[in-house]
Amino acid sequence: MNHCSFMADMLKAKAPVHVCMFSDERSLHTRRWVHGLREMGHKVDLITLVKDKDDDVGGISLNAGGKWSYISKIGKLKSLVRELNPDILHAHYASSYGFLASFVEHPRKILSVWGNDVIVFPYSNLLFKAMVKRSLKKTHYITATSEFLKRSVKRLNSNIEGIRVIPFGIDPAQFDYCQRDSISKIRIGIAKSLLPKYGVDILIRAFHILSSSRSNIELLIAGRGEFESKYKQLVRDLQLDKRVRFPGFIDHDKLPDFLRGIDIFAMPSVSDGESFGVAALEASATGLPVVATRVGGVPEVVMHNKTGLLVERKNVKELADALEKLIKDPDLREKMGRAGRAYVEDNYRWESNLQAMSDLYAEVMR
Repeated sequence: MNHCSFMADMLKAKAPVHVCMFSDERSLHTRRWVHGLREMGHKVDLITLVKDKDDDVGGISLNAGGKWSYISKIGKLKSLVRELNPDILHAHYASSYGFLASFVEHPRKILSVWGNDVIVFPYSNLLFKAMVKRSLKKTHYITATSEFLKRSVKRLNSNIEGIRVIPFGIDPAQFDYCQRDSISKIRIGIAKSLLPKYGVDILIRAFHILSSSRSNIELLIAGRGEFESKYKQLVRDLQLDKRVRFPGFIDHDKLPDFLRGIDIFAMPSVSDGESFGVAALEASATGLPVVATRVGGVPEVVMHNKTGLLVERKNVKELADALEKLIKDPDLREKMGRAGRAYVEDNYRWESNLQAMSDLYAEVMR
């Protein structure tokens, strides 16, 4: 049973529409939108470049192979959209799906930008910028997950108006509040892909500073990625083997359990590609204080000195100091955790985001 079904009787579309969603089925966010909008009563047909083998939501695959083979699928996409004849064509991600959708003629098109597609990709070279600009130009409506991302779109095309900010919110019932009673050991945790852009090495070095004067702390680094072996070697080089653990990849439905088992959530990302910060919201919902960097859209979801602490990117000492402040003050941890839970409930409930998207669909159909 998916996590959207609990609101089936509470949240229904006033005027259900037929949406053709063009997005990556392998993305959890895509699957959440499909499940949630269907629960509201909308008819959602998903077209994807590649199917998700483990969690198929009924997507129609274009069977794209290599990195650029998706370009050859424009004709097949056009044919499918004509056959499905949806009320709305809704593409997600400007640099690939949005680009292909820009060649499809349809009277009601929506493009949702996610992050790297408008923050990083278009600044790699002139061709990539031209692709994204076309995607933005050849749609009728645009949604973004944060105000930061909205500004990033305007930076690419200042003439675009009416961009809707619709976040990837969370289900507070899934990430329920947890009262923590850590006395003997304080656990700091991170759950991210093990890649340089997430600043895992910065966190390890900050933890090394803390460990020189504290014996009651532990670091849990959850996730997988190509830099896993390098991070494990760094831990060995700093002689932190007994105090840093790598639990491996954690399925999303198991993530709440991981979060309930730690006392501080760390998000030391170094890239503005962190356009929103769903991980921070999930942590806050369980009552965790969050220590994060001032990058991308993160300051929109972590309120400095209220729900957590913000530090400058790549600053090991500042990160260590922020963690130390929370380690030594259990009352502050609880205060920020409660404030974080309230902030999520007031601003980032998933059903509110579904309603906002459904309202946009209704507006598009007028």
